[in-house]
Amino acid sequence: MALIAVGLVGVVGLYPVLRPGGTGGMISRGGMMMGMDGMMGRGGMKRMMQDMMGNMLPLGINPASLPQPHSEGARLMQHYCTQCHGLPGPGLHTATGWPAVVARMVARERMMSDQDMMGIQAPSAKEQATLLAYLQKHAQIPLNKATAKGLDTPAGRAFSATCSQCHALPDPAQHTAAEWPAVVLRMQRNMVAMGKPVPSQSTLDAIGTYLHKYAKQPGKGGS
Repeated sequence: MALIAVGLVGVVGLYPVLRPGGTGGMISRGGMMMGMDGMMGRGGMKRMMQDMMGNMLPLGINPASLPQPHSEGARLMQHYCTQCHGLPGPGLHTATGWPAVVARMVARERMMSDQDMMGIQAPSAKEQATLLAYLQKHAQIPLNKATAKGLDTPAGRAFSATCSQCHALPDPAQHTAAEWPAVVLRMQRNMVAMGKPVPSQSTLDAIGTYLHKYAKQPGKGGS
């Protein structure tokens, strides 16, 4: 039991101190009894992390919304990247940001897999490389502020202030004007779930105006 407690504190870095709670269970710092069957099966880690961290974790997207959802990279994401939290979108980080994130997550998975904790599985080196390549290919494309247009307009300022709170300020040209409304709606839902103030309708309208003006033109390149 002590090994599990120490391992989780070291691996996850956020797990509350545990103490024995009698036969077949343990007690969290808050005094709640947690049965071993509920914690140690595959999926137990996700439930525990959700209880611990709540809205700090990725909310998760529909697997069908992943870019190239039938690719090997998408399959690996669904298998490995949902063990502790919801399925993250590749746009959660930039291409330069993903290597450190993947390395950190895989290190935790390997340590927990080696200790046979909660059924956690870790990718092979080949799978890790495939997963990283997929994430970088479809990562968030940050806006180059040095060459960006219209950031000094009211719409541009609304976009800049609102859309950089949780991730890098996105390049409007990574989506078409027809695609952006669904993206903005998803971001609104994320902000609500994360406890962040949702912009007023006038601010959302201004953001939509900016994104529409500088969006990717249909039929042209982009991610």
